[in-house]
Amino acid sequence: MKNWYKNLKDRYASFSADDQIGHMVSDLNKAKCLQEGNPGSAKNHLYRALILLDYIIADPKWRAKRGELLRLRESIGSLIVNNHPYGNIEQVMMAAYLMDAAVYRQFVQNRVKTEH
Repeated sequence: MKNWYKNLKDRYASFSADDQIGHMVSDLNKAKCLQEGNPGSAKNHLYRALILLDYIIADPKWRAKRGELLRLRESIGSLIVNNHPYGNIEQVMMAAYLMDAAVYRQFVQNRVKTEH
């Protein structure tokens, strides 16, 4: 697996929790948008999300949620392998949003804005 974010590894832990999750969810969203038209690029964005998730898992501030993060990682992996995914990409994104309250609040606010 190519690491598109290798230059980011050393400083990713300095990002706030909501920024870390937000960047990872951004790659999941890109994968969602590309899955019909360009499945190869969609898969690359899922790999990118996994790389960022690995950086999050390695960050000590996430120690209390490590089990949930590992389950999230397994869910993203199931989307890549696509034999029996644990859920669709929207469900995996929602699980990621729920990892951090600030990210979830931001998601809800953006959703309310787009509905009006």
